[in-house]
Amino acid sequence: VFLNNSFGVVVGGGGKTFSTTDGGANWVLQQAPTSGKLNDLFLHASKNAWTVGDNGSIARRASSAPAQKIMLSMHNDLGKILTDGDGRTLYFFTKDAFGASLCENGCKANWPIFYSDNLEIGEGLDPNDFGSTMRGDGDMQTTYKGWPLYYFINDNAPGDVNGEGVIGKWYVAKPDYSVMLVDNQLVGHDGVKYNSSYEPGEEVVQYFVDDYGRTLYIFTKDSFEKNNFTNEDFSNNGVWPIYETENMTAPSALDSSAFSVIDVYGHKQLCYQGWPLYYFGQDSMMRGSNKGVSFPAPGVWPVATASLNPKTGVDYAGSETLPREFELQQNYPNPFNPSTTISFSLPVAGETTLTIYNVLGQPVRTFSNAKMEAGIHQIVWNALDEKGRRQSSGLYYYTLKSGDFTATKRMLLLK
Repeated sequence: VFLNNSFGVVVGGGGKTFSTTDGGANWVLQQAPTSGKLNDLFLHASKNAWTVGDNGSIARRASSAPAQKIMLSMHNDLGKILTDGDGRTLYFFTKDAFGASLCENGCKANWPIFYSDNLEIGEGLDPNDFGSTMRGDGDMQTTYKGWPLYYFINDNAPGDVNGEGVIGKWYVAKPDYSVMLVDNQLVGHDGVKYNSSYEPGEEVVQYFVDDYGRTLYIFTKDSFEKNNFTNEDFSNNGVWPIYETENMTAPSALDSSAFSVIDVYGHKQLCYQGWPLYYFGQDSMMRGSNKGVSFPAPGVWPVATASLNPKTGVDYAGSETLPREFELQQNYPNPFNPSTTISFSLPVAGETTLTIYNVLGQPVRTFSNAKMEAGIHQIVWNALDEKGRRQSSGLYYYTLKSGDFTATKRMLLLK
């Protein structure tokens, strides 16, 4: 079995295993702890091999590759940067929005990949932030916080950072980015692809993410350094969580003085050009996901970009942006404790009721309105019944009824 173009393992009689690191030109014998025949093997991405054979024998061949170090180094202009053990600078590529390498074909010659299956983590770095990914060409590549790592061919000596800002898509790998950049297609929670004008269409857009590649948004109804969305008790924070940080480290393409921090009921929220930054709950903190661009309507919550010029005061209750159909969405967060937000869409006004049931089908809490307007609505349930009693952990159901429309979903309360 070959893991990629260079590394492979073969097993056979007498408990023998052979491995190659040069595409099969040379093979190294390693005797397994069995004399029986080895019939099959499983080769892991880390280049560890587990083999199975006669009489229930299982053997493991560990990688013999020498350890390669990755560490933090200090740069006069960029501060802390990631380098290999020789001090050679490592880079991120903004097109790697989902954590898979999109540096393909001729790109790889200019941006050689960094990979080690025996990585030595330097002081100040969290081993949990490192992983690996298999590239489209079959080679493995080390990742940091989900970002594949690269060298730059024009860095001639340790400490060189000549790749910083190249074509606006290559930036030095750093451990303390509060904001990074990605180039990615916008795909809303409705499954529609959107362009930078928030109209249906295909376009790669460069926008802000956090250090793990998770999308950051602004709210068009906010004002300068003023969060107009978050409730004082943070009961709706699960829908659009604020981006909490006091760090303001960004790629050199961004003006660091454009960032500021505001206080939101005792929490610190990062702003860019005065716009408070948020996550979207339904992105589930997954890199590459940008579902919020269409919620509750396209353009109400744009992704944050270097050149912010959003259309403010977007009227998503207007006829041109009304929902086209009834929809009951999955609550967020789920599982939850102590509260969760339930969102639903009404294409027309009408008498509407949302009821929470326990697993026995008994009503626990009912939210009703004689008549709700058409649009997007959100209701927060704090796990209390009609009499204000805290409910026990377990499975609950919630049912939306509006006119002839009825829908039910499940949610889980944990304590």
